[in-house]
Amino acid sequence: MFAFLVRRLLSLIPVLLLVLVIVFSLVRMIPGDPAVTLLGPGATDSQIAALRAQLDLDQPALLQFWNYLVGLLHGDMGNSLKSGRPVLDEIMLRLPATLEISVTAVIIAVIVGIPIGVVSATRANSGFDHAVRVISLTGVSMPAFLLALLLQLIFATWLGWLPVSGRMSSYIFVDRVTGFSIIDAALSGEPGAVASAVAHMILPTTVLAIFLAATLGRFVRSTMLEVMDEDFVRTARAKGLSQREVVYTHALRNSLLPAITVVGLKFAEMLGGAILTETIFSWPGIGRFMYEAIRNRDYPVIQGATLVFALMFMLTSLLVDILYAMLDPRVRRKMS
Repeated sequence: MFAFLVRRLLSLIPVLLLVLVIVFSLVRMIPGDPAVTLLGPGATDSQIAALRAQLDLDQPALLQFWNYLVGLLHGDMGNSLKSGRPVLDEIMLRLPATLEISVTAVIIAVIVGIPIGVVSATRANSGFDHAVRVISLTGVSMPAFLLALLLQLIFATWLGWLPVSGRMSSYIFVDRVTGFSIIDAALSGEPGAVASAVAHMILPTTVLAIFLAATLGRFVRSTMLEVMDEDFVRTARAKGLSQREVVYTHALRNSLLPAITVVGLKFAEMLGGAILTETIFSWPGIGRFMYEAIRNRDYPVIQGATLVFALMFMLTSLLVDILYAMLDPRVRRKMS
């Protein structure tokens, strides 16, 4: 297992290098000049040239990439062209916000999606099954931005039950300890702070959770239907085991391994898809930060945020493989 982990970690290096090359090339294809964006349309040619020289944008692209790569090896992602602050500090400041809604969405999706998939499989072709399939298909097909706008319209504008955007009410102030709003609100002891943090999380978390829950429910249903026809399930029934034991002890256990892959990959996709969700709900995470960086042609921020997303995607994939090995002895033997 240790040798497998070392090989996988070493394999991350060329992949990250390839991601860097692609992102570094693509961001420079974005129309517009960062110096012009920062100075505004009224800037003179001499001012633009001076700023480009100050930001090292006048150097050849290969030299810029080499300097950026050397900086990365020293833990330096460069400075934001907009704020002038280190990109790594800016990302770490916003990373807890993105993880907060993403991890919460995964937990909700697992709690909702897996039981729905199991019940739908055990009642195949029933009214409940047909309803779940229609709802799941709708949840998978609906774009995240459309769902976010609909939820804002219904629950924030029409009903007024939930806040439309932000992370905490403007009149509540809590000290930043962990970066996670609910934990910091609980540590502050401020009355109503936890309720405010939870209320602001509901809509963005729901948007992310619905897609994953729908995908997971459909996947667990189809996997359970296949497993229920296997010989070992028929043998379990022939031994006189109850339907509950057959479903939850034998069928579900063998259906969860592929579901882990779905959860892991969709969680990684969710981090990238959080760009739209965070922008619509003004959630101060990495996704919104990256959106603003694209608007401002902030090359170091775009490169740094993309690198973080790629790294988290690969680490999530590695975690899925480790969970596979823990749950399936056959996989563990192959890794050894």
